[in-house]
Amino acid sequence: MLGAGRVLLLLSVLSVLVLARAGLSLWAEQPADEVIGLAQAATEQAVNEAAAGDSSGKQGMSMQAIPEAEALPYTPDDVAISQAERETLLALRKQRDELDARQKAIDEREKAIAEGEKKVSERIADLEELEARIKDMLAQEQSINNKKIKRLTAVYEGMKADKAAPVLAQMDLQTVVQMFSRMDEKQVGKILSFLPPEKAVKISQALTERISEVQ
Repeated sequence: MLGAGRVLLLLSVLSVLVLARAGLSLWAEQPADEVIGLAQAATEQAVNEAAAGDSSGKQGMSMQAIPEAEALPYTPDDVAISQAERETLLALRKQRDELDARQKAIDEREKAIAEGEKKVSERIADLEELEARIKDMLAQEQSINNKKIKRLTAVYEGMKADKAAPVLAQMDLQTVVQMFSRMDEKQVGKILSFLPPEKAVKISQALTERISEVQ
């Protein structure tokens, strides 16, 4: 591309040519020395303006080159900063992954604990249900046993002591104690008198303990 000074020089030369042509047309009216002097003056002025323009153009170009030289796309400091930021991001990402892993482990542990608690609760409910059934069965058995003892008591209480004693001597101690606890004390005393001494002592001791527990 042409510099600013050269452009001005060309324009000046063109101006001289125009003036020369104009001078030719006025050749007949003015002397030749005046026409030549005007042409030389115009040429010198054009040269001076071209030199000044060229100098200012070069200075402008040099001034424009400075910011272009300073505006480098990437510097070592920028590289260092970018590397530091990258390392920071990697560290943060690693820390986030570790926190996510810990949170996942905590969630899994809490889930396992919740499932364990649920199983324990279900087991407790099953045991409570079983306990209720056992208590119900025991209550029914106790009711049946009470009815049985009540009937036996009525039977042996109506018998004569010498007849009832041999049969009661062969019965379970706890059953005899339960019947005697329901009988009249006089009838109990009569029956004990017909029992073997050892059997009578055991029944008497068991009756005493039962009375103490009830009181």
